[in-house]
Amino acid sequence: MAEEKEINLLEELNSISKIHFLKRDDIDTIMIDFAKRILSCLKMERMNVWLFNQDQSALISIGEYDMRNKQFSKNSILLKRDHPIYFEAFVSNEIIIAEDICTHPLTKEFSDKYAKENNICTLLDIPLRISGEFVGVMCYEKTGSKKEFTKDEISFCLSVSFVMASNLESRKRRAAQDKLEKLLHEKEILLKEINYRVKNNFSILISLLRLRKNKVKSEESLALIQEYEQRIFSMLKIHDMLDKNNQFSQINLSDYIKELIIEFRVTYPQISHNFKVNVNYLGFLISSKKAIHLGLIISEILLNSIKYASGKTKNYEVKISLQEKADGKIELEIGDSGSGFDFKGLSIMHTLGLELIKDLADSLDMRSHTN
Repeated sequence: MAEEKEINLLEELNSISKIHFLKRDDIDTIMIDFAKRILSCLKMERMNVWLFNQDQSALISIGEYDMRNKQFSKNSILLKRDHPIYFEAFVSNEIIIAEDICTHPLTKEFSDKYAKENNICTLLDIPLRISGEFVGVMCYEKTGSKKEFTKDEISFCLSVSFVMASNLESRKRRAAQDKLEKLLHEKEILLKEINYRVKNNFSILISLLRLRKNKVKSEESLALIQEYEQRIFSMLKIHDMLDKNNQFSQINLSDYIKELIIEFRVTYPQISHNFKVNVNYLGFLISSKKAIHLGLIISEILLNSIKYASGKTKNYEVKISLQEKADGKIELEIGDSGSGFDFKGLSIMHTLGLELIKDLADSLDMRSHTN
């Protein structure tokens, strides 16, 4: 007979272990299903699961099932101040097996109210732990008459408690994951909205510059407006690419440089054919902050080339190259067929364009070389 019961306990444990709380939202229904199977197997009447509140001053039930009347309840509270001995026992990680709940030294605090109200005679209480942390108690209760637990029954109850703790841990992790995913989604929406507004503001600035450009008559003013238009566009394009690629922090370097060159060709159609471009596609992503600095550097170099070399150089050409070197480093080369100039010498004169290039290059921590 004992051998038959052990087999039944093992089969029931295997069945119970297949109940996954994580996949079901209605935890009350799961708790009832859980309790019915266990209590029928143990020939007991009540099973409860209690979890600590945040400061561990109370245990709050997440499920209490009574086989006698098929009733399920929850949210009952056991206060530490009313049951200090019982609480202290679980701090010491003790499993409580009380054949007589009213006389056992660790459970006699329940004799006046809890035990009498529910007609409980015997209980088996097992601590629940998640990642080594004591989080609650799983209680098996016999009513009407006392019960002596066999070793197999104690092992079974202990194993069931491990299954319960595992399911609770899974739900806790899932809740944390859901919260994290919600926060991440909210952050993505916020970043997308910020990016969209920044892009719109840049678009408005460019539109205003172009409206003004159509009205100016001075060549000097026209050139100045075009320069600022290109600088602003280099920043606008970053936010445009972030928006199109559903990214919030990085863009592809090759694609970005190609977009900048296209805009220069549109803005300066008279020299569009003078651009010699060799930008290889690289799977290299650059942060939006670095892209802004690099975009301004490229724009400034091209603006200087167009301003000082395009009208003074026979067979004028602008060469732009992007490639990955053998050592894995990325090399960006920009040059023209002009006569050249003394970069260091002119830098001392504090011209806006060269100062901007130098400062931005330093902020990128990049190695620059000028001829």
